[in-house]
Amino acid sequence: MDRRFIAVVGVFDLLIAGGLALLGALSHPLSVARFALFVAAGVLLVVAGLRESVALGSTILRWHVVAGAGYVCFGLAVLANGLSSVLDARGDPYFGGLFALLLAPVMLFMGVDYLRGGVHFDRSTFE
Repeated sequence: MDRRFIAVVGVFDLLIAGGLALLGALSHPLSVARFALFVAAGVLLVVAGLRESVALGSTILRWHVVAGAGYVCFGLAVLANGLSSVLDARGDPYFGGLFALLLAPVMLFMGVDYLRGGVHFDRSTFE
């Protein structure tokens, strides 16, 4: 599998954030947090998919660390999205809550594992 697939996931996150902005869903603080997390996840995943490493001051971050941070942001955005769906009277609490409970732990686990260096997920398939 090619590492550029991670960039495709990042573009998907940026499209979600763009849709949230175009729909005018940035009126509540939880919505702003959800938007910011989707943007952060998208940017981090696109950078991880396209670059081998990123310099942050005097520290060099390898692609899997940047991807891990992106997946953690994506998981937190899904949690915020589910929480927003459950708390909103117009939303569907069952679908949104169930979606968040199923997807967010997977994204958070993947993110933490990538941050640790790929203990459970074989990151050599992307290299």
